[in-house]
Amino acid sequence: MTKLLHSSIKIPTSGDQALHRREAWLQATVEITSAMLAGTSTDELWPLIASRARAASNSDIALVMLPTGDPNWLMIVAAAGEGADTLLGQRLPLDRSITGLTFATGEPQLWNDWAEHPSIYPPARPWVASFGPGMGVPMGDPEGAQLGTFNVGKRRGRPNFDDLDVAMLSSFASQAVLAKQQEEHRTQAEGLRLLEERDRIARDMHDHVLQELFVTGIRLQSMAAAADAEPRARLRQRLLETVATLDDVIGQIRMTIFGLRPSPVPYQQSGDGVRQRVLNVVHDATPSLGYAPSIHFTGPIELVDDGITGDLIAVVREALSNAARHAHATQVSVDVTVNGSGLTVRVCDNGRGIGDTTRRSGLRNLRVRAERHHGTFTIHSPGEGAALTWNVPLPSEGAGYPA
Repeated sequence: MTKLLHSSIKIPTSGDQALHRREAWLQATVEITSAMLAGTSTDELWPLIASRARAASNSDIALVMLPTGDPNWLMIVAAAGEGADTLLGQRLPLDRSITGLTFATGEPQLWNDWAEHPSIYPPARPWVASFGPGMGVPMGDPEGAQLGTFNVGKRRGRPNFDDLDVAMLSSFASQAVLAKQQEEHRTQAEGLRLLEERDRIARDMHDHVLQELFVTGIRLQSMAAAADAEPRARLRQRLLETVATLDDVIGQIRMTIFGLRPSPVPYQQSGDGVRQRVLNVVHDATPSLGYAPSIHFTGPIELVDDGITGDLIAVVREALSNAARHAHATQVSVDVTVNGSGLTVRVCDNGRGIGDTTRRSGLRNLRVRAERHHGTFTIHSPGEGAALTWNVPLPSEGAGYPA
């Protein structure tokens, strides 16, 4: 019996129905384990875990909730089933909700009427008004730390959950804990690789940048010597080309500096800025793409608040994941812009476009993330290539953003 299970839970040991339920949970566990071994990131695992938990528990809704930057709140990071798009991203307080009770006590919760539960968070009552029976279990690591919760529910009128259901969901929750721990280990290994990469950049930047500046200097000397004899139009063109070269060199220096400045800690930690978190996502996508995407920042990116940053990171990751898995592109560019109209993320590729058979759940999530901030999400795919544009307004207190 794990710490996740209440001591009073009794698991039936016979009966065809109990066997069938165990088999359903075993199959769900196998699928999650296979996805973990395939290197699937936790951001992609959470929706899969929610989907498999809903199916195995014969529920109508399944929710995964994790802590936010505010220790007093949890957020729904994955939802599967009826009304999932509405529930995704909703926040619940630790001290006034069923989820908070599950998280704080580390004990499973079982109820017959979700909306009428005495610990329901009042603003959440409309979210679950159509659901009756439900259960919630905590996700805890071997040291006893609580990492999040699972909730599942059935529509009103359906049979209640029992102790076996709670036991199976609790056991399944341990797979989510393993997934999160695996991601942390992967991030630590990536931090070590990042250190090595920074050492290489520090060695190579000196020679490369100096070479570009040296060539530019020679070109300027040549233009100065030929200024009197060379046609004015030709001289002007050469000057513009030289200025463009200098702009490129400056851009390379700035990107390298931004890549070297932050310490190599997991980007989920608060010490890294928005820019570095985006760079980390782009770096993580490079192996699956087979090449490094181009990345450009415009405006005061670091001023984007935490409430939007999480969705910004998710948008870039999902767009690059789609390009790697479906587009078969040879070039991908990522542009992140902050100005007076808000935050805009634009990801373009030269792949085969978005066909009718392309899976759309990830793209639907991007639209939900935009609408949550009163923004927009558009896709332009004329046949070959695709351009994804995600735009959200910034809070009014961001008056310092340039127009």
